[in-house]
Amino acid sequence: MAKMKDILENFSEKFPILTKTYELYQNASEISSSEENTLRKSAEITILEILELIVIATRQARADKKQTLRQAMRKLETMKVFADMASQLELIKEPKYNKIQEGLNSVGAMLGGWLKSVSAEAPAAAK
Repeated sequence: MAKMKDILENFSEKFPILTKTYELYQNASEISSSEENTLRKSAEITILEILELIVIATRQARADKKQTLRQAMRKLETMKVFADMASQLELIKEPKYNKIQEGLNSVGAMLGGWLKSVSAEAPAAAK
């Protein structure tokens, strides 16, 4: 078990976006205390899908990363809608909503930077 923890910590150190996405997952899990809350469950699944796409992108060839990162960005946009809905429906208090928005912005900036770097490398590789 300790070996697995070391592997995860090393992986997260190399890709800090994984840590930020996991923190976002933890915050989104508090959208509602109701076990039957579909919006919370959908938000959690969406964040897990973002996390999965990030892990996939870390293992892909440069040519394949662009599409995977775009998928992750689309999922992130969906999560932004879920967070807004949760706030409007008063399923989360404003401080938690702000924390979720901060996490979404942080992950979005990291994904955007990664996508930009992958897109910038593509023309150079074609020459």
